[in-house]
Amino acid sequence: MRVLTILLALSSALVPCGAHADDALAHLVAGTAATAPLAGLQVSLLEQGRPGEGHALGMAQLRDYGPVALRRDHRVRIASISKLVVAIGVMRLVEAGALDLDADVSDLLGWRLRNPAFPDVPITARQLLTHTSSLRDGSVYYIPAGEAELRDFFRPGTALWENGAHFASGPGREPGRFFTYSNLAFGVLGSLIELASGERFDRYMARAVLEPLGIGASFDPCTLPASGRAAGFRKRAPGGAWNPEGPWIAQVDGGRPSCFYGGAEPAFVEHFLAGYELGSNGTLFSPQGGLRASADDLVVVLRMFAQRGELDGRRILAASTVDAMFAPGWTLAADGSNGLSAGEAEPGGPTDGLMTSYGLSVHRIDMRAWGFDEGPRLLVGHLGEAYGVLSHALLDPETGDGIATIITGTADDPAAAPPGTSPLYRVEEEILRWWLAR
Repeated sequence: MRVLTILLALSSALVPCGAHADDALAHLVAGTAATAPLAGLQVSLLEQGRPGEGHALGMAQLRDYGPVALRRDHRVRIASISKLVVAIGVMRLVEAGALDLDADVSDLLGWRLRNPAFPDVPITARQLLTHTSSLRDGSVYYIPAGEAELRDFFRPGTALWENGAHFASGPGREPGRFFTYSNLAFGVLGSLIELASGERFDRYMARAVLEPLGIGASFDPCTLPASGRAAGFRKRAPGGAWNPEGPWIAQVDGGRPSCFYGGAEPAFVEHFLAGYELGSNGTLFSPQGGLRASADDLVVVLRMFAQRGELDGRRILAASTVDAMFAPGWTLAADGSNGLSAGEAEPGGPTDGLMTSYGLSVHRIDMRAWGFDEGPRLLVGHLGEAYGVLSHALLDPETGDGIATIITGTADDPAAAPPGTSPLYRVEEEILRWWLAR
């Protein structure tokens, strides 16, 4: 009871005037019989296309003098929801005629990108967005500044080649046919964005997407004030064992952040970026997962989608573009023969069924298949997991209701909790059930 009281006190200054921290969410942060305690939690709701209630509980940072309370305006590295925002940037280029979803990406890259198992089948931006490009994640899918170029993933003889681990092979695995979730695909999209726009990825995304949306999110954490960044936490040292009774350990953004992969010292950052060649390393600013945003920021993204591309009188995307993004670009066959549904996890485990339908970087969720007997049948949006953070931004396209959630860390492995009815971690499922019950 004392822990819950402390958490409620910690979050009380974060709740809008006239509102109260939600008791059910506070209990989740403190830990329940089924779920481990959380470092922090942001939740923001969309109600019929309009901003609804929001909550921030727990901590944003852990300093020598104690925890810093998590606010609603703290930005967190939101992991793979970044892909949904990147897709907005891609589609703005498509609408401008600067990028063709169905053209061979080799034409824009300036070098030949082909799966050696299928040398005559072009790889397209549409396939990259739908995770059907036949590209695969090897042991790494990013390149620190100055160490190599994007094309080195795909060139035999380089340190990144990994014996061709970045390509699928076998019957039915050619580009456009088989779904396998790929972070590396978004590194390729990052390079395409730079070459099509003539701007560095982080700058293009700020100018063409984040600023028109009116949100303070950023793909470069060094543009955010230190007081506005929240860390991702685990009760586990990086690479070590979980210790639920031990201290919280920051996994990312706990101190001075790297502005991009391999960039921390200001002198290095300035020198490297001065000579950076557009398109050479689209992984640099983590298009697959590096956006720093708040749950309130994500609700703005959901509002834009709910209003079919319009936001407060500003046209961000054409309504037809939103429809195209939401439409299924890939759907799992009844026999499971055309894709892997477990996301980044190994198939055959509890996350099988996590991904069964995808649009243009839009996760389409059949809620009945996930065991949710009431509420919307279809939700669209994206999920995220990295560095202790668990996140989701989900929209009911029929009603305009939605929810954005950012968990800044769990005290124990979230996969160790008793399973619910869905492929989600139990704590994520509990938050969705809290939302649906409202």
